[in-house]
Amino acid sequence: MSRQPTPAAPTLQVEGLSVAVRGGPALLRAVSLTVQPGEVRALVGESGAGKSMIGKAVLGVLPRGIEQTAGSIRLQDTALETLRSAARRQTVAAVASLIPQDPLTALNPSRRIGGQITDRLVRRLGWGAGDAQRRALELLDRVSIRDPERVMAAYPHELSGGMRQRVLIAAAFAPRPSLIVADEPTTALDVTVQKQILTLIRELQAETGTAVLFVTHDMGVVAKISQTVTVLFDGKVMEEAPTAQLLARPSHPYTRALIAATPRYTHPHEPLRPVPDELVARLRQEVAQDDAGSR
Repeated sequence: MSRQPTPAAPTLQVEGLSVAVRGGPALLRAVSLTVQPGEVRALVGESGAGKSMIGKAVLGVLPRGIEQTAGSIRLQDTALETLRSAARRQTVAAVASLIPQDPLTALNPSRRIGGQITDRLVRRLGWGAGDAQRRALELLDRVSIRDPERVMAAYPHELSGGMRQRVLIAAAFAPRPSLIVADEPTTALDVTVQKQILTLIRELQAETGTAVLFVTHDMGVVAKISQTVTVLFDGKVMEEAPTAQLLARPSHPYTRALIAATPRYTHPHEPLRPVPDELVARLRQEVAQDDAGSR
């Protein structure tokens, strides 16, 4: 009788994650989610829902004054809470990357593009300078940047917004990470460039098998990029499901409201339908009651 192969461990497993302002209100409330190898999981919700905070907690870059108060984060089966600060940073840097939201502020304006891609490979991951240079040129070419050698020698202000975002995508994929946190990477781009960037991320992800945690407020982006979705409101998970199932048969009223509020480019004259104020008020009341009950 043939032995069944052992299933691969999740790339990322978050269990009961709670994050709060030190001495103040909760920002994440017992969030649990799993990202399997090669999976793209979207985190969706309105501004302030806690989407980016999950990514920051995973990467260990929570803002000053904000702390993890409960739960666990396992990255490639390593419990990050068990590691000291330096070991945690080293572990995360070895297997995870970030594609940030704003390419202009994410890149150092005083440094050339090439060094900003190769630095992590050389200084933090121990690559040789020549290997890092070749990898950077290879990725810049792969993200459809013409004349990669010229771009390597350029400064960020010499590139367009779309080119800067392509540079950040190349930098994120360069170390061959197991996990990428993409924090609304198309928000600052126009619709045409946004579509190109989404296609590029999806193609690179499929080629490399990298798992992606994709933060967005846009259900249209969710439909294009992800296989599974976690819907958040006020730091709490409202619903999660495979993308096709959630878009076709959303079970939570907040999810249905988010889908209804998404503009349809096939209906340009259709009025916008914001999430109803009464629904938001009711959900906030439910969250507050849950908070009170857990004390």
